[in-house]
Amino acid sequence: MKITLQPSDSEALEVIIRGNLSDPQIPQIIAALHAAKATSCLFLYQEDKEYLCPVKDILYFEAMDGKIIAFTKQGCMEARNKLYELAQTLYHSGFVQINKGTLLNVRQAQSVQSEFSGNYIVTLQDGKTRLTISRKYFKAFRTYVEKEL
Repeated sequence: MKITLQPSDSEALEVIIRGNLSDPQIPQIIAALHAAKATSCLFLYQEDKEYLCPVKDILYFEAMDGKIIAFTKQGCMEARNKLYELAQTLYHSGFVQINKGTLLNVRQAQSVQSEFSGNYIVTLQDGKTRLTISRKYFKAFRTYVEKEL
């Protein structure tokens, strides 16, 4: 593999991959670039305190009573962002929307099971927490797991 760096007048970084695009290293290179762009920490709130929380420690976000609640192994905290903003910000950090009000850290998923209704149930690593993946979001969830992780 040859790496060439060229200065540019543009402020934005540009990455161009040339060569055999079916090379098995290409998805690894793209994943590494996405990981470099990933968000590592968020400000979350509990009572009147502001906490800096590593994204990897968040299990999932859920919309409840007009608020966005972040569930971590240590407990719950409030996020002062909209769910769609978190979905965009955390996409490259392992998060994907699984139903209208839930954003899941896919790295925390242990298993997925289909239900008769067409929805799916994802069980988290703790073995107790079970969340519903609606059939509307399942294709995006599956694609994310297969291509982004």
